[in-house]
Amino acid sequence: MSENSNHQFVKYKDSHEIYIAVLGKQVLGGHDAMQFSSQIHALIEEKIKLVIIDLGYVEIMNSSGLGMLVAALGTTKKSDILLHLASVPDKVMTLLKMTHLNEVFKIFESVDSAAKI
Repeated sequence: MSENSNHQFVKYKDSHEIYIAVLGKQVLGGHDAMQFSSQIHALIEEKIKLVIIDLGYVEIMNSSGLGMLVAALGTTKKSDILLHLASVPDKVMTLLKMTHLNEVFKIFESVDSAAKI
């Protein structure tokens, strides 16, 4: 991942319809959330079908980080793009359950299982 970003977007295998957002160790919102939102909007222009947010590297997430995910879900839903969470660590899953967001997001054990649409 670049020094200026806590996340990166990559194509899933050779698919032009599926992108993976790999999040870094800390998901705290702020400037990172603005960059993330801009990248989500850019993907919408590419007419993709699915964004998978890979949370496998996340160690810390606060309420602003959760807000970043919720905003991404809202943005993708408006454009008829699916958004799946994958590889969710236990700490983050606990946070999702406490906020009942586990009932809002589609959550998968791995990126590969999330990519099966």
